[in-house]
Amino acid sequence: MTQRKIYIDRTRTPVAPSFDKKRELIKNQRVRPKKKQKLPREKRGLAESVLIKSIVMRRGLYLIVGAAVLSVLFLFPLVLDIKSYFWEKERVIYKEEDLVYNLFLMEGAGNRADGSHETRNSEFVVPSLKLVPYRVRRGDSLFGIARKFNVSSDAIITANELKNAYNLQIGIQLSIPSTSGIFYTVKKGDSLFEISKRYGVAVNSIADINDLDSSVIRAGKRLFIPGGTLSAWERASAIGEVFKSPVRGRITSRMGFRVDPFTKRRAYHAGVDIANKLGSPVNASQFGRVLFAGYRGNYGKTVIIVHPQGYRTLYAHLDKVMVKRGQTVQQGDRIGSLGTTGRSTGPHLHFEIHQHGKLVDPLKVVRIR
Repeated sequence: MTQRKIYIDRTRTPVAPSFDKKRELIKNQRVRPKKKQKLPREKRGLAESVLIKSIVMRRGLYLIVGAAVLSVLFLFPLVLDIKSYFWEKERVIYKEEDLVYNLFLMEGAGNRADGSHETRNSEFVVPSLKLVPYRVRRGDSLFGIARKFNVSSDAIITANELKNAYNLQIGIQLSIPSTSGIFYTVKKGDSLFEISKRYGVAVNSIADINDLDSSVIRAGKRLFIPGGTLSAWERASAIGEVFKSPVRGRITSRMGFRVDPFTKRRAYHAGVDIANKLGSPVNASQFGRVLFAGYRGNYGKTVIIVHPQGYRTLYAHLDKVMVKRGQTVQQGDRIGSLGTTGRSTGPHLHFEIHQHGKLVDPLKVVRIR
């Protein structure tokens, strides 16, 4: 008889996990909000008073700033009137010798042999500005008319706003000022003091001859500046000689479309070509600063000069360059010699004028001789 093994299932007693006290503490840990400590009654009252003071100070600051803004807005015109009043008051204190323009004397006054004026028992009379009409005749020129009326050419130019004073048309009527000076149109931001300083003329002189009753001037008003003169650039612009011919010679090619001598195709020519002997002097057409001096591709040896009012002039195919980059040159200064460098068919100068990046026909602003 075989023996059989009998297996009896016994329920296993659960084994308790090992107790970790530290882990249990971490697991059961709770973040408790920190209780707000109440300030004592005395300190609480002090904090409230500080808060109230800060609010009051902030509102007071707002009120002060607002009052300042309002005072500026409403008192500014009053300040201008007060300033004008004191300026008028000081004008009376000016000495007679401070007047720099020609002063005329009333009856009883005379001129001394040395050219000075006798002022005893006499008063100075402020000269008045008059405009005399004159009609241009055959043979008249700007400088001839100026000599005839004993005034400066600048006075005639600015009085009539001439743009090309060299070519006066016969029959046009000009206004000739009775004294030398220039007319100036007030621009935004100008002041009487700045204008007087710019032209070297006393404020009193400008105020008297223009019959100003206040130092406040407005943009757009035309003032006469006694003894004032135009700058070299302004005079050249008015006469029509902003640029002068850079070289003597004959024009072989004008600005515009032409048949390219190399490609035999129609192409645009950006300047004028002036032919002459190799080595002929090339001069600056107007004063300015040298922007480029050296070899420039098909242009060959080239000089580029920057001028006022956004102008640039280019001189190409030079044989020699006699200036350096950054150098300042005056109108008529020699900058090189005529050559045939680069893509050239013979000795000539290629001359270009640009204004604000746009091409300008040189023959419209330069008289090539």
